[in-house]
Order: sequence, then structure tokens, then C-alpha cells
Amino acid sequence: MYGLLLDEIYNFLILEANMPNFMEYNENVDLIPISSIEYRDKIKGAMISLALGDAYGSYLEGLLPKEVEHINNFLKGDKYAASLNITDDTEMTIMLSESLIIHQSFSPEDIANRFIRQRITHMGNSTKEFVVNYRDRKIEWYKSGAESAGNGAAMRCAPIALINYGDFTSLKLMAGIQAVITHMDQMAIASSIAHSTGIAYLANIPPFGLKEKEDLLSFVTACGKSIKGIETQVYRTRKNSQIANLYTRISIDLMEAIEKDLSVEEVREKWGSGAYVLESLPFALFVFLKSPNDYEKILKQCLLVNDTDTVASIALTLAGAYLGFNNIPKGYINKLKNLEEMMALSDRLFELSLKNRNNNPYRRMRENITEAKSQDEIDKLMWEGIKYNKQEEFQLAVKHFEDLIGAYPDIKKNEKIKLHIIEAYEGLGTHFLGKEAYEDALRCFKKALAYDLNHPVILCDLAITYLNLDDLDRAEKYARRSVEIAPEYEIGREVIDAITSIKKNNKKK
Repeated sequence: MYGLLLDEIYNFLILEANMPNFMEYNENVDLIPISSIEYRDKIKGAMISLALGDAYGSYLEGLLPKEVEHINNFLKGDKYAASLNITDDTEMTIMLSESLIIHQSFSPEDIANRFIRQRITHMGNSTKEFVVNYRDRKIEWYKSGAESAGNGAAMRCAPIALINYGDFTSLKLMAGIQAVITHMDQMAIASSIAHSTGIAYLANIPPFGLKEKEDLLSFVTACGKSIKGIETQVYRTRKNSQIANLYTRISIDLMEAIEKDLSVEEVREKWGSGAYVLESLPFALFVFLKSPNDYEKILKQCLLVNDTDTVASIALTLAGAYLGFNNIPKGYINKLKNLEEMMALSDRLFELSLKNRNNNPYRRMRENITEAKSQDEIDKLMWEGIKYNKQEEFQLAVKHFEDLIGAYPDIKKNEKIKLHIIEAYEGLGTHFLGKEAYEDALRCFKKALAYDLNHPVILCDLAITYLNLDDLDRAEKYARRSVEIAPEYEIGREVIDAITSIKKNNKKK
């Protein structure tokens, strides 16, 4: 849906903002839309439930278990009618939704601007830090996010999932990028991706379709697979300071808790349920999976934890995406003060989701039929491109591979083909560099880098080109990255030495 634009934003943030390279280990999660599912109802269910969890959780947070037992009277009965307000997490979800709807595309800078322009109730610490950095200190939006593993990134990601329920690549890119606006942290990025994957996965399952333990474990596998390899730094639990991360908590601990049929109380005691996303997201996933077909029970369990509004919002969003709006008890819905706004946003998000061809179940059916035939054609075209590379006819090779990608966009995900495409662009860039056509060389090397952001040779090629353009700062940045990735790469070290020498001579002058 957004292919090239998303790739460009992602590459920019990697290079200019030192964003974690969360797409480096990119296992695909197969999100398969089904023609019999009413996706408008699913999207509405997720959005309304997100607001319900936030509103009820914040209103009832801190109540004793005996008081929570009166939830039926309070939430359902007209006699005890109340009009409940949402808080910061739903407000930021609304801002993200509005940006997507107004632009009909993903614009992280616009999302960031909305976060600083519009009022946010009870703003969290990470968001406060972002606002101070971007609005007050005038730091670029993409460098203003906090190094925080808080909940905010995961709490607002639902709209991303709801417009990409059949497109995992776009979902992962958007979910990760929207997270770094306020949370420049690997676990926070992973939390947004994992929760988005969970929502999209459930949107493609018929209501009440989770019946066997194997169904639950398949869901957990998909959530874990979506974030494999993202968290490379060390995180610790708050309870006993053990080393853990979101991937292991979901793929190992959550899986084990389901296998052993642990109680909600046991899991809450083991993991915690506070504002640390290592606690809140896995616990909310478990609460949902413990009673996926009982909306009311999910809500009750969420109201007995530390960070009530977070856990309730995450768990109920999953429940709403799975069960749909028509299966939410209407007594809950009628208490939500901004119900009409959430309903309208849901309709607009559904319309936007239809623009993504990957969300079309009939298109998927057609693709399956023609897949074998297409693969034969791809193989033939690929070998022609490889032939041009071997003959060092790099201009022809580049044109050939560009035509191939234009006809089959998904082919650029194939690791073997990526290597040949990089070779073609690198060869053509070196040709231009030899002819002192530096801007053309830069264009080629940057296109090669887009296929592998950690390619030391391409990074060094860029450094040499910038060196010829007398842009020493950029030359040094790329050269140092090249050596950091491949310390044994001698050419990279030689380029750094040359840059250092030139800078020293310039100072003497």
C-alpha cells in the first residue's frame, strides 16, 4: 500500500536518527483476510473497545476487588448510568487515526505535530519528554523520542493494524516508526509491532473462532515471530532483576503459561502488571487469551491490576478486533462519552483499509492460483539480470532489476535476489564514481543501501563519494558506520584516516 514511501522513511530514520533497525530480522507473519468476515464491524469493535478499556480502567483504577464485583450494576444498568472520559492513550490514538484519514497515508511528521499541538490529558512521562524536546527545545521530531520502554507506543498503535490487516510488511514498518516518535527504545518498538500484529491477526479470525488451545498458541507464535531479533540490548524484570525481553516473555513465558493453564492471579504475581511494557503487554495478552470469548470476564480481570487503564485497553482492543462491535455488550458501550467520535473514526479507517490491495481476500485467492506461473517467470527474469552483472553491464542490470521489481514488488524481500540487485547498483555507482559523476554515484549507492543498511562496502562507497564532494562530515559518518559493522574492513579504515588527515590540514590553514 505504501511500499516505497515507507522504505524511504525507514531508511531516513535509520541513517539520520539512529533508529533501531527493527526490519533487519524480518520473519513474515502471514495475515490472511477472509471474504466472510465483516471488517467494518471488526474495526469498530477494536476502536470502541480501546476507548472502553481506557475509560473504565482509569475511572475504576485502585478499587478493591469487592468493589469491582459491582461492575455489572455500574457498567450495565441505566440506574447507575455514567458518562466516562478517555485519557491520553485514546486521545493519541485518535490523533494517529486522524492523521491517517486526512492524509490517506502514513505521515509520522504530521503525527508528531499533532502530538504537540493538541491537548493531551494526563500526559505520560515519555510523551512529556517528547513534547519538551520537539516543541520547546526545537529538536527535530525524529530525534525527540525518549529512551523509554513505557506503554504509550503500544497503546495507540491499533489504527495501524486496522488498515493493514492483510499486509504485515506495511504494518510492521508503520507500527515501528510510529513508536519511535515518542519512544526511541527497542522494547517499545517491539511492543507496538507485537500488539499491532495481534490485532490484525484477530481481525482475520471469525468471532468465537478461538476454540482450541492450539488456536491460542498459533496466535502467540505470530505475535512473537513479529518481533524476533528486534531487542538486542539487555532488559531486566522489575520483580527480581532477571534478564528478559518482550520476545522471550511472549514466545516462551506466555506460551508456557497457556500450556500449563495458569490462573490470571499466578501470572500477575510472576510478571507484574505495571506501566513497564514488559509487564503490561504480555499480561494483557494472557488475560485476553484466558477468556477470549467472554468480553465481560476480560474486562473484570483487567480491573484488578496495577496499571488498569493500560491492561484493560490493550486486552479489550484484542477482544474487540476478534469478537467485533456487534458482540460487545451494549451496556458498556453506552457509557462512553466520545462514542460517536470513535464510531466515525472506525468507519473512516475501514474505508482507508480498502485502499490497501493486500487487505482484499479475493485478490489473495487470485494470487494463490497464479503463484506457480509467476515464479517461473520471475526465475527467468532473475537469471537474465544476473547475466548482465557477470558481463559488468551494470546499467542494463539495474534497468532489468527495476523492471522486475516493478512487475513483482514482493520480490525485493527475497534475500538472494537482493544481493544481485545490490551488486548491480554498486557496480553502476562505481562506474559513475570513476567518471566523477558524483551525484549519479550517490543515487546508485543509496539505492543499494536501501536493500541492506548494514552493508560495509556500500557505506564505504558513500563515504568515498562524499569525500570527493568535500562533504567531510557525511563522509566520516558513513565510513565510521562501515568500520563499526566490519572492523576488519581495511578500506573503511583507510577512508577514516584520510578524512582525519584532511580535517587536521584544514585546521592548520
